[in-house]
Amino acid sequence: MPDRYVLCVDDEAIITESLKRELRNELPHLKVEAAYSGDAALKLLEEIRRDGGEPAVLVTDERMPGMKGHMLLREVRKTYPRIYGILLTGYSDIDAIAQAVNEAGLFRYIHKPWERRDLVMAVRRAAELYDREAELETLRRKVEELNAALIAALENQARDWDPDSFCHVQRVACYAALLGRRLGMAEAEVRKLYTYAPLHDIGKAGIPHEILDKPGSLTPEEFEIVKRHVEIGTNLLSSIDVEEFAKDLILYHHERWDGKGYLARMAGDSIPISARITALADSLDAMLTKRPYKEALPFDEVAREIEADSGKRFDPAVVEAFRADRESFREISAGATSRYCRSFRDPE
Repeated sequence: MPDRYVLCVDDEAIITESLKRELRNELPHLKVEAAYSGDAALKLLEEIRRDGGEPAVLVTDERMPGMKGHMLLREVRKTYPRIYGILLTGYSDIDAIAQAVNEAGLFRYIHKPWERRDLVMAVRRAAELYDREAELETLRRKVEELNAALIAALENQARDWDPDSFCHVQRVACYAALLGRRLGMAEAEVRKLYTYAPLHDIGKAGIPHEILDKPGSLTPEEFEIVKRHVEIGTNLLSSIDVEEFAKDLILYHHERWDGKGYLARMAGDSIPISARITALADSLDAMLTKRPYKEALPFDEVAREIEADSGKRFDPAVVEAFRADRESFREISAGATSRYCRSFRDPE
C-alpha cells in the first residue's frame, strides 16, 4: 500500500511543528508533513502525489494570510476528492465552518486551543476511513473484473451455440450505447449499457427451444412462458454481485412507456433508464432481423414504426435520440458493428 500522508497547515511555524510532532509520535504508521501557507500546501500535496504517496488527511488552520483554511480545503478537494479535511477554528469562525462543510466536505472542525487527544483521535479516524474507502474501491474493481470475465464467458458461449443470437446481442449493445451517448449520459453509464445490454435476453436459456424456434405464432400459454425469461435472467445473475443497472435492464426491458408491457406493468419514468434504452435497441434489431416466424423489415420502415410508437411503446426522449442520429443506427444494422463497438469499449 502507498504511504498515506497527513498534511498540517498553519502560518505560525511553532503551531505547525507542534502539530507535526504530536501526530508523528501518536500515529507512526502515517507520514506527517507541514506547510505554512495554502499555496505551499498545494505544491507539497502535488509533490507527495508525484512521488507515489497518497494525501489522506489535511489539517489546516482557518485564519491564515492569503488563502483561508476553508478556501484551501475547497481547492484541495478538486484534485484529491477522497482526502479528509480537519479545520482548526476559533469560536467566531462559524461562517468559515459552514462554507467548509458545504463546499469542501469537511470531516471535522476542532476549536483552538485544541485538546491533543481530540486532534489525534480525529486524524486517526480520518485515516482509518480513508483506508476503508481504498479497500472498498479495490474490492469494487475486483468485482467489476469478475463480472466482466463472467459476461465474456456468457458471450463466448452464445457465439458457439447460436452465432445469429450472438450477432443480435452485439448489435443491441451498440444500439443501446449509442442511444445512451446521444441522450447525454456519462461515458461510464454508456459503457455499462454496452457491457450489460448483451445480457438482456439471457433468461431465454430457461425457455424451451421448441417455443423460441416455433415458426408460427405462439399460443397465449406459450407467450406466458416466454414472458418469464426476464425473471429467469435476473435470477441467473443473482448469485454474482452484478449492479442494479444490469438487473434493471434485464428485468424491465419489455416494459412499455404506456404501461402495457410485462411483467411489472411499469410506465413512464418509473421504468429504469437502462431498460427504456434497451427496449428500443432490442426492438430495433428484432424488426430488422429475420426470425423463424417472420421476415426482416427494411430499415426505413422500422424507423417509421419506432417513431410512431413514441409515447406509447417507447420513451419519447429515447425515440428522439434515435431519430436525431438515424444514419448511425442504419450503419450498425448494415454491418458497421465493429467500428462502433470499438468506440464504446475504448472511449477517448
